[in-house]
Parts: sequence; structure tokens; C-alpha cells
Amino acid sequence: MKIARWILCLICSQPFVPAIAGPAAGVSSDKLLIGQVAGLTGPVAGSVKEQVGGAQVYFKAVNDKGGVAGRRIELHTEDDGFDPKRTPEAARKLIQQGVLALFMVRGTGNTESILPLLDKEGLPLVAPATGASSLHQPVRRWVFNVRAPYQMEVAAAVRHLATLKVSRLAMFHVDDAFGADALAGFNKALAEHGQTAALVQSYKRPAGDIVNAVKAFVQAAPGAVFVIGSASETANFIRQFHAAGGVSQLITLSNNAAQAFYDDLGKAGSGVIITQVVPDSGRVSMSLAQEYLRLAKEQGQAHSDAGMEGFMAAKVLVEGLRRAGNDVSRDKLRAALESIRDFDIGGITISYGPNDHTGSQFVETSIISASGRLIR
Repeated sequence: MKIARWILCLICSQPFVPAIAGPAAGVSSDKLLIGQVAGLTGPVAGSVKEQVGGAQVYFKAVNDKGGVAGRRIELHTEDDGFDPKRTPEAARKLIQQGVLALFMVRGTGNTESILPLLDKEGLPLVAPATGASSLHQPVRRWVFNVRAPYQMEVAAAVRHLATLKVSRLAMFHVDDAFGADALAGFNKALAEHGQTAALVQSYKRPAGDIVNAVKAFVQAAPGAVFVIGSASETANFIRQFHAAGGVSQLITLSNNAAQAFYDDLGKAGSGVIITQVVPDSGRVSMSLAQEYLRLAKEQGQAHSDAGMEGFMAAKVLVEGLRRAGNDVSRDKLRAALESIRDFDIGGITISYGPNDHTGSQFVETSIISASGRLIR
């Protein structure tokens, strides 16, 4: 074929120059461009900013040491206001900028809305900030989860309550993909313990007037109520539940494990159980937490539990970039991530494979103290 083209060029009196492959999307001689879509404004803005801050702590530490193969990591974030309808357009903007990969897209519906785009563009998404089962099974070729699934969190909480002999469990959940996923895990976990739900109610966003729903849960007096929603929605229910005389144990999931959420709750948060998919940022017995605390202090940055998730996710992304080599591309990054087996990031092990893009299975339960801090 090359000979035929050479002959043709001779006939045309034009020199033949072999094609030289240009740099991959998001890759230049000194930079690796990573994109993120998340709700910098809206109901999850507080925890999103903490997550981004934690990720940037690790990226800065890597960049200060020369980056990855001499290239600095640069994170560009587009705000979708936590609205799944806005997420695809925000993702397209980042694709137009030529990002190498997407990172920590926040929200179940938000992430699900861009799955066709990831397949079309051959674009890796590392560490979506959601535990949706739909991102784990079936395995999504371009999605690499880091946090454990929501259903695993719910199962851990039900198991914890069972050890405490707490029964008659209830759930108040948002009526969307996130809420449906949590409810499916809830019913499955209850069945495994020979129980059925004492009460289940849902609500549509925006939550609006939930007075009657709160009254129903107070009157049912279940042993515990799982509250599934964004930080602002969950905090609203908890405050109203306490004000109406509710005394049931309240539980929410890791999407609300952020200092902004604890601060918003104030005194109403005391005693609320939160499932976590990353270790407490203050746990000095785990080297991952030690590293995060040390680097955050050196950089003059605050640390938080949500920040820990960003830090942990950044470590996984950087490992993938390092394994992808000097001529990194989207496809090589995907293959590099899929090669990770039993990678210890500091007390938590990350593993992937062709049939497993879950990453971590770390889940634990913690409780908000009277001082507004999370304790085990």
C-alpha cells in the first residue's frame, strides 16, 4: 500500500511523507488533562467541594514531584448543579476540550446519563462518586468504580443493627435511580435476616412539604429509619423527624459523609449513623489517612471524610496513569486500570479485571458525635 502511494506521489510530483500519530486526547508534553462533572452548586455542593479538595491534595503532591512521566495532572470541573439533565452537555464540553479521562462524576442519575457518551468516545471514567449497582453489574467497559456499591452499604448497616437487636426497619428514599437502588439493597438485606420493612415511603425532588411523611414515620415508631437522599434532603427530614418527637435510630449513606452535612445538621445530627466507603479521615491507625492528613497539613488544606474519598480516588487514577506508560491514551489507560490487582493504597486494597470494575469493598458504620464529628 505504501509503495502504491509512493508511486502516486511521484506521478503527482509531490513528496510522500508517512503519517505520524499525534498526541492522544488530553495528553501534551507537559500536561495530562482530566475532566470532572459534578454539582459545584445545588444540594450536594458542600460535599463535592470537599471531594475535589481531597483529590487536589494528592494531585498537587504528585505534580510537585514532577507529575506522571514528566506531565502535570490538571483537573477541569464542569458544574451540572446535580441535575442529570445537564450532565451530558457538561461532559461534552470537557470532551471538546480533549480530556484524557473523566473523574469522580457525582450522582447516580448523572453518571448513568453519560454512559452512552463514554462508550461512543472510548472515554474512561474513574471513581464515579456514586455506589449505583448499575455501574457494577453488568461491567461497564469504560467505568472504573473505586467506592463500594450502595447495596453493600445498606447490607452492612442492616447487619450492624441486627447485632444490636434492632428490628422493624423503615426507609424514606428519593424517588429516582439512587433511591431505587438503595431500596433494592434494603429489601434484600432484610430478607436475609428474616425481616420485612416496617414502613417505606418515597419522595420526588424537590422534596417540598414532607410533614405528612415525617408524621407517618414518627407514628410507626420503627427501630430505625434509613434516610436516602441528598445532604439537604436528608438533613431536612432528620430535623423535622426530631422536632415531631421521633426517637428511632436514623441512618444515611456515604453520599452524605461530609463535614458540610454534619455542620448543616448541627445538634440534630447527634447519634445519626452513617455508612462509609472510605476510612475516617482522622483514623491515624491507617496509612491512607496518615498520608492524607500529612499532605493536607503541608499544603495548608482542611481535611474531611468526603475529602478522603477524593484523595483515595486520585491515588487510583494516578496509579492507572503510571501503568499506562509514557504514550498514555484513553484506551491504554483503560487497559492499565484493568491490570490492577490487589493494589494497596494504604490499608484498602483495589482490584480490577475484565469481569470486575468494582475496585474496593470497604464499608463500615460510624456515628455523628454531639460535637459534629464522625466517630467509629
